[in-house]
Amino acid sequence: MELPITGRNLCVLSTEPLLALGVGEYELHIGGELAVETSNGIEHFVVGDPSRDNGDLVVLLDGVITTATVPDSGGLHLTLDTGRTVVIEPDRYFEAWSLTGPNYLAVSMPGGELAVWST
Repeated sequence: MELPITGRNLCVLSTEPLLALGVGEYELHIGGELAVETSNGIEHFVVGDPSRDNGDLVVLLDGVITTATVPDSGGLHLTLDTGRTVVIEPDRYFEAWSLTGPNYLAVSMPGGELAVWST
């Protein structure tokens, strides 16, 4: 499934207690783990980890979204114009991510089931 945020700039709004990203008129919330694939390898982040500086994450997430897809697993894959890829896997017990916008809500439910409400 393709999400309606392609072509929009990604902007970190908050890193505590969850990662809140502004995407145009949409807002993406990430509540657990994410991986950012760069030309230097993969960096893993756990949202809210007090032992890690979030400054790196803010820099890595800067860019325009070129693809925003949800695989059958219920995770989220974002490709940025910087060449970086952001991967959020579904969580067994919690909502891994949610996207809200005008008349739109998509949530990766516990276990990876995708729930979408739109008008």
